Amino acid sequence: MSPKALLTLLSISALTSGCSTITGSGTTQPISVQTFAADGQDIDGARCEMRNDEGSWFVVTPGSTVVRRSNKDLEVICKKPGIDVGSANVVSRTKANMFGNIILGGGVGALIDHNNGSAYEYPSLVKIFMGRMNQKIDDKTSAAVPAAK
Repeated sequence: MSPKALLTLLSISALTSGCSTITGSGTTQPISVQTFAADGQDIDGARCEMRNDEGSWFVVTPGSTVVRRSNKDLEVICKKPGIDVGSANVVSRTKANMFGNIILGGGVGALIDHNNGSAYEYPSLVKIFMGRMNQKIDDKTSAAVPAAK
């Protein structure tokens, strides 16, 4: 195969690999946050800071904001006067289309999506239990699970 034909084939593969940047899921994601007491009762008005290596965002519960995706977990710390602080790590998961990028696109789309964060996602709903620290939230439950001691 000639170098020109190989370059054309690689270019077509890269453009049709379906990377998240091209398919529109993008580098940002909306996340809703709710806070609860230990007994499960809603706590409204907690101020939560969410941060990862891409930035920091704030929301008052119950509420939503848009965060920048990353392969790093999202740290969430919620505070309300008179109530113990609640904190959690929200797990960043690799989206399924990342593996398609590797297979179909020869890794070009996967590399782009990894570098800009669009290959990853967080649960869309985060539930924080106030008074619990180091909770872990993954995409299976969206509810906080206390970390092992």
